[in-house]
Amino acid sequence: MKGADNVRMNINIGGELLQLDVKFDDQTEVRNAEREIKLYIERLRNTWNDASDRKLLAMAAFQFASWYIKLSNIQKNAIEMINLKSKQIEDSEQNLSSEEA
Repeated sequence: MKGADNVRMNINIGGELLQLDVKFDDQTEVRNAEREIKLYIERLRNTWNDASDRKLLAMAAFQFASWYIKLSNIQKNAIEMINLKSKQIEDSEQNLSSEEA
């Protein structure tokens, strides 16, 4: 198999078996995601031992979505800062070259 070839994977999320077609090279990432969800739900279960599986899944989904949104905002702000700094560098280089001319 090659890295771009798809493979079928079976994963278990909160007792639900899911079949996914993923790129061969992405298998480890998928297994890591499966493991992180399982670990997080176990941590929630330790705190909320009377919560239903459905509620724990909802809590985990909300938390992962919150983290995703925060990281997306960090990435967006970083890209904006990079673009601003790149523009400042370009402007400085243009000013230097026009002063030298």
